[in-house]
Amino acid sequence: MKTLRLRDLFDQVVDLPPADRPAFLDRLGVDATLRAQLEQLLESDTQEGAPLSGSVQTLAAGIGLPPVPQWQRGTQVGPFTLVEPLGQGGFATVFHAVRDNAGVRQDVALKLLHRGLHSADARRQFRRERQALAQLRHPGIAHLIEAGVTDTGLAWIALELVDGMAITDYARLRRLPLPARLQLYIQVCRAVEAAHRALIVHRDLKPSNVLVTPEGQVKLLDFGIAKLLESEVDGTRTQMPAFTPAYAAPEQREDGPITTATDVFALGVLLGELLTGMRLQVGDSRTPSGRIAPDAAADVLPAPPATMRRLLRGDLDNIVLKAMAEEPAQRYASAGALAEDIERYLDNRPVLAHPPSRWYRTRRFVKRHRGGVLVTALLVVGILASLAVALWQARVAHVQAVLAEQQAARAGAVRDFLVSVFESAQADVPREFRPGIEDIVEDAGQRILEDRTLGEAERAEMLLALAHVHRNLAAHGRALALLDEAMPLVARLHGEDDPRWWRAFLLRAAVRLDKADVAGALADLEPMQSRLLALRDPVSSEGLRLLAMALVQARHDDEGAAVFAKAREHAVQVGVDVERELLRTDIAEADALVFLQRFREGLELADRAWARWQASGLPPDRHIQGLLRSINIAAEATGDLQRAETAYREAIDLAGRLHARPHPETAWAIGIYGSFLVAQMRFDEAEPLLGQALAMRRSLLGDAHPDTLNGMAAMGRLRGGQGRHDESLRWFTDGVEVCRRHHVEHNVCPRLLGSRAQIRLTLEPDRLDSIAADAEEAIAWQTRLTGADSPQVAGLVQFLARVRLRQRRFDDVLAMTDAALERFREAGAMTLVVVTTRLQRGQALFGLGRHQEALDAADQLAADYRRDIGRDSSTLLDILGLKARALAKLQRPAEARAAAIEALAVQPGMSTASIAALRAEMEQLAGRR
Repeated sequence: MKTLRLRDLFDQVVDLPPADRPAFLDRLGVDATLRAQLEQLLESDTQEGAPLSGSVQTLAAGIGLPPVPQWQRGTQVGPFTLVEPLGQGGFATVFHAVRDNAGVRQDVALKLLHRGLHSADARRQFRRERQALAQLRHPGIAHLIEAGVTDTGLAWIALELVDGMAITDYARLRRLPLPARLQLYIQVCRAVEAAHRALIVHRDLKPSNVLVTPEGQVKLLDFGIAKLLESEVDGTRTQMPAFTPAYAAPEQREDGPITTATDVFALGVLLGELLTGMRLQVGDSRTPSGRIAPDAAADVLPAPPATMRRLLRGDLDNIVLKAMAEEPAQRYASAGALAEDIERYLDNRPVLAHPPSRWYRTRRFVKRHRGGVLVTALLVVGILASLAVALWQARVAHVQAVLAEQQAARAGAVRDFLVSVFESAQADVPREFRPGIEDIVEDAGQRILEDRTLGEAERAEMLLALAHVHRNLAAHGRALALLDEAMPLVARLHGEDDPRWWRAFLLRAAVRLDKADVAGALADLEPMQSRLLALRDPVSSEGLRLLAMALVQARHDDEGAAVFAKAREHAVQVGVDVERELLRTDIAEADALVFLQRFREGLELADRAWARWQASGLPPDRHIQGLLRSINIAAEATGDLQRAETAYREAIDLAGRLHARPHPETAWAIGIYGSFLVAQMRFDEAEPLLGQALAMRRSLLGDAHPDTLNGMAAMGRLRGGQGRHDESLRWFTDGVEVCRRHHVEHNVCPRLLGSRAQIRLTLEPDRLDSIAADAEEAIAWQTRLTGADSPQVAGLVQFLARVRLRQRRFDDVLAMTDAALERFREAGAMTLVVVTTRLQRGQALFGLGRHQEALDAADQLAADYRRDIGRDSSTLLDILGLKARALAKLQRPAEARAAAIEALAVQPGMSTASIAALRAEMEQLAGRR
């Protein structure tokens, strides 16, 4: 091929002295045309300040081509009008363009090619491939909308306009942990796989062609564009290679056949860059993990350098290297096969890229089931323990043979049960039709209840293990049913003083607390307090902590504090793992204080617990995750936003270290940080975090789990903050419907109903009676769960007071806000909530004509707000507006004008009808109208 010869000539001639080059070319018999092109290349190579950009092949292909056309804003291309350029490459310039179709505006990314389609054959080929690409539909691919050829022969392509950023930038800026990056990458592979099934090869996969939207959806750009670019069949022209050298497979560089394996190679380069921050090259003898330097920049890696080297070493190294194999036949057979190997890694299953040794597969199997399916791990341990006991007994004496036989029978029974459970997983059917973990666990529980061949010991052990799993899945009713079956067995086998019985008993109490059955938990725990204090085992400290938490949730605050104190004293008396038990008691009491919304006390105790943990040398665990949760919530509530944000980030980092795969705790850490960012009106930062957390919760827990419902509530708050109120209302309404349909009794449900009422106040300001009814229902629901004196009820009452303000029922507002403020003061409620409630009280005073009292309230509120919160918001605008209106009523026009001007300087960051009306009133008071 002409281009390849030109490239070879350049490589041979470029290092020769200029005086020797003509003779060398004469000896080779190079013709005048080729020599002229080569001289242009050599001249470019010697120009100072103008190094070669891209490959020699690409530069050579451009020699003799017409200059790049220049298009102007407003130019009509087909049915589209150019708006502004988005970018320019070697093949084309991309514009933001619009089409107006009967009053409907369509925005597209319009790619204008830098070359023409001058022959009839070229145009026919272009149209055929345009039609094939237009039929490609996948959520991960920016679809081709239309394509055509201008009268001058220049081709254009209209694509879906994607709001997103390159996948590498998305991962870096959001500091995504390793599992989240791999989940994004799986989306990329699935999109590529869909195109390959349609017989379309991308040929130019690279980060700038793989965007991620704010919602976390991958979108691939330019699919098939390389194919369209090659539709020109004029043999007199040198073909321009449709690839980016840094991501090009060896066969692309060598002008070999292009297959789906070409895209698999680019996917391997992309994976390496996503994980290491560097582009990998063929022929580099180092593994991806070996390329990570100890001082690598922290913002490009999903974890610190040492941790990343450990995580990549082995499976991920092998996956990247297999995808980037120099020979196409040695790569993954498809993009889908690559995605499945990543999923195997995330599931702790053996990957295809690893040599298939028995030891490797066994190690991955054990790791997978230890981390993901607790039941299997416990049962396997039971089998091994049983077999070990049988062997030991056999060696002790022949007289123990009967016992050994019994143990062998037990192991056989457990083995048969395990086989039946695994068979129910139906691994041989497509993934989308396989039963979920909830189905498998529920089926396993039913099998245990029905299988009378199991002995009592085996049955009890497996019932308890499955009860733990059901609790983690928030299937509280099933967990309690299994515990009711297990506890009589444990009592018969071990007695009610044995720690094994106590663990089962305390698990039942914990499940009751999880399902908000505080009365049931207290009924179990309170009569057992003296027995717990007499027990000389660390399990007693756990029981006392549970009792204290139940008392706190039942609003017996002083009794709960007393039991926490007893738990500390008892841990010292028991003398086993004292430091660990004291730390866990501090963590539990801090959590209880935060639950009570006594945030300052909770933060002080949480800080002491954090210092105790750091000094103890104990490893991080789920209890430390809970401690960080208390710290970030309490710090935010007391106005220490910098401390809160630090704790939120630490919680995400810790969750990533504790859980190598998606996990509810990881989802919680990501989601609560997103909610924090929403409260700070940092909506663009919050959106991908909340979307990622909700998707993880739905996948792991289902829609009816309280954590998932909290994620739906967070999305509703985000959309409300962004001014997308219709979407916000849908999120809250969907959440309320899930609560009602599944009979969920959890604090999140009345909160969703209250939030729905709030957004309705914005959307439906003329339906105040209906909105007040929603608020009253939410108050009744919350009262049923936590009692009438709880801060949660006070928060809903505060909203109802806002509705009553609109209804001009000012006396009701005074009574409601006074009651809410008293409860908030006792609990140390969030600063902004207290400020908002005080503002409502001041507005009620104004409505009652008590203007001086309203002015005094506004003055004090403004000072407190600027001291404790500081940032501009609609709340500050309302405070200053109240001050200006009160001054006007008191016949103090100059001061009213100054206050109005001060109010108009506030930038609330959003626009609603009520804000617009208040600003108009301030304009009038300021004399600007």
